[in-house]
Amino acid sequence: MNAFDTSAKVTLAHVAEEAGVSVMTVSRVVNDRPGVGASTRARVRRAIAALGYRPNIVARGLKAHRSRTIGLIVPDVTNPYFPSIVRGAEDVAIAHGYTLLLTNVIEDVEREVAALEAFEDRRVDGVIACSPRLSAARLDALLARHHAAVIVNRRSNPDVAGSVRLDHEHGMRQLIRHLLATGCRRLGVLAGPSDSHAGRERLLGIERETREHGVEVSPELVIPGPPTIEGGQNATLAVLERLPAVDALVCFNDLVAAGALLTLRDRGIAVPERVSVVGYDDIDFARMFSPPLTTMHAATYDLGRHAMTMLLERMEGRGHGVDIVLQPELVVRSSTRALGTRP
Repeated sequence: MNAFDTSAKVTLAHVAEEAGVSVMTVSRVVNDRPGVGASTRARVRRAIAALGYRPNIVARGLKAHRSRTIGLIVPDVTNPYFPSIVRGAEDVAIAHGYTLLLTNVIEDVEREVAALEAFEDRRVDGVIACSPRLSAARLDALLARHHAAVIVNRRSNPDVAGSVRLDHEHGMRQLIRHLLATGCRRLGVLAGPSDSHAGRERLLGIERETREHGVEVSPELVIPGPPTIEGGQNATLAVLERLPAVDALVCFNDLVAAGALLTLRDRGIAVPERVSVVGYDDIDFARMFSPPLTTMHAATYDLGRHAMTMLLERMEGRGHGVDIVLQPELVVRSSTRALGTRP
């Protein structure tokens, strides 16, 4: 076989013929097994390089009952929050010899189901589900069919999956405490998707913190919607219609906050003089908003890194029952008033 013939698949037999050794000898070299002398091993490697041979990873994985691949689900790859999670997971995966299969489910539970079933068909070694929207029962049933699983941004059944998440209730309580300290009392909540588990924890934080300070948030001022700029624009319009005198908008994430800022600007409502706006996640663009956004910083790279590390441990039968909870940090910028001021 000519070394430059790319029309046919190079096999172990081709390498053996080129190197003048047996197929078994080539197999030992490819799989880094003993029993081959240094000079023969070098000759086989030269033949591999000359022919451009690449081992069949799938076939090798099937023999070892491993595919060396890991499935990762994210709800929306266009949301700047998620790429850093992917990067953290991928860096750990690559360092351990795994390939990441990424699926974007666009906030659609049926696409979550299809992705988990596709990962099962591909025999991935483990699965990470980031911010899944499926019900607990349905998600557990699908994840239980995988060798190992980890959920990001949501609590899990430890018998089925590990969990790596942020303390969203505590984070939101910090935001509300900051708003109240600046004199805000008439709050509107741009709550994001109603099926978001992180969103529910944030709403719990709002409820508990405002109650402790004797501030009431009317249910009609809690507006669910997509976690997007457009979702933020529409939710802001709804709040302004129901409470024109609102003095703070508490947003599900920074994209929703961006939509709120755009709508307030279009309406000629000054931020933060008339209305303070807070986001959540501290995406890279948050500091570039006009005005720069007060938000909660989420260590997204660490979420991905911890999730992949935990998954690898569960794949080896370790780490069951572990639940990693990271603390978000308040980042105060110009979209909220200075302490001690009043609207």
